[in-house]
Amino acid sequence: MPDPLAERPPSWRRPAGGTFGRRLAIAFAVVAAVTAALAAVLISGAWNVEFDRYLRDNLQRAADGIAQVAAATYPSHGGWTIQTLSTIPRFGSMRGVAVQILDGDGSLIYDELSVATQLEMMDARAGEEQGFALQPEGPVVTSPVIVNGHDVGTVRVWAYGPGALVTERDQQFRQASVRALGVAALVAIAFASIAGLGYANRLVRPIETITVTAQALRRGEREARTGFDGDDEISVLGRTLDEMADAIEADRELERRLTADVAHELRTPLQAIQATVEAMQDGVLPADAERLGTVRNETVRLGRLADAILELTRMERGSLPFDLRRIDLATPVRTVVDAHEALFEAAGLTLSVNLASGLMVKGDSDRLQQAVGNLLSNAARYTAAGGRVDVVVYAKGTDAVVKVSDSGIGVAESDLPHLFSRFWRADDARATSTGGLGIGLAVTKEIVERHQGRIIVERRSEGGSRFSIAVPLA
Repeated sequence: MPDPLAERPPSWRRPAGGTFGRRLAIAFAVVAAVTAALAAVLISGAWNVEFDRYLRDNLQRAADGIAQVAAATYPSHGGWTIQTLSTIPRFGSMRGVAVQILDGDGSLIYDELSVATQLEMMDARAGEEQGFALQPEGPVVTSPVIVNGHDVGTVRVWAYGPGALVTERDQQFRQASVRALGVAALVAIAFASIAGLGYANRLVRPIETITVTAQALRRGEREARTGFDGDDEISVLGRTLDEMADAIEADRELERRLTADVAHELRTPLQAIQATVEAMQDGVLPADAERLGTVRNETVRLGRLADAILELTRMERGSLPFDLRRIDLATPVRTVVDAHEALFEAAGLTLSVNLASGLMVKGDSDRLQQAVGNLLSNAARYTAAGGRVDVVVYAKGTDAVVKVSDSGIGVAESDLPHLFSRFWRADDARATSTGGLGIGLAVTKEIVERHQGRIIVERRSEGGSRFSIAVPLA
């Protein structure tokens, strides 16, 4: 993405407050911290689960080993005797592991932590139940004692201390893992913060450019543009701002031209009226019917200009009502053609008409006559004697089309985009004495658009112009 700020005049450059960039960088850091913390919690939890499984597997292996020893010595000593129990491996309280053995009936017959008391108990009071101070807590693993296919007892093992079957190396590994996880989280937060700051600056820079450009436009610096041409969202936003600025500048130019054109249109009849009245006042010209007729004609022209401007303004605002009905498009076209036949005959023009009937549209007959009438008047005004004007009505797809072609002076290619602007006339047309008010085509365009239609103009290769009005079929 280009950086138009680097090549702009000093008045366009404004230091960025940086608050958005800082907030964005902080947001990246916070997100990184939360992500790292969440990852640490999840990883730590998963690690603890695996470690507990590892511990349980160790306990299970111990229980299975004791069960195998007991099963091997059980037959040789004739059952659960002192000799059998004395062969049981002892883990001791230093290992944090408790071992108990239950006989086939589920009665407790051996507890490693109170083995001396138990052995004495088995000698003196065999078969009498005794309670033991240590009861299983937490995860307990068991392993059956199988002798000749019979279950003669159960070995029960559980951990009651933090060092149960865990070597010092295991503890060191666990602590090192936790420290490494913490360091990784800090590194991730630092990296995300630095990367977030860089990305925030990269993101904020074009936003700052757009802001500076908008401020410059607000101050009246009409040439201010972002110059963005990328495809990302910010570039599209900057390009849209540039297009908006171009449109605003075009509207300003149109307003300036409109003011000049209105002044031009008003000045000519006012000067004629003023000159005629002053001449009559000074006695240079007689105040007869001819001179008064000149004043009246110019006054009428001013009135027509005012009415046309008012009508166009009301159309643009949508305040002028249209009586839309389902009509045959050929009917209003035929009416306006008949009304202009005398005009074409007087101008020495050949008029060709080919109107297809039955093309029903939803329209205002009077307004459509006005639109087509403007096109016919222009064709008669700007076509020399001996020329030709063709009027055709036909169907094209889902539209009914009215086409008016002439062999007149035509319109330059560069003038086509401006042809429907109010008061706009090509220089050749303005120079002729038959020049109109310069507002008829603008009115025609508004009428067509109110009918949900469109109007286009083309240059004919053989000379002249071709106007086409397309209205949706009803």
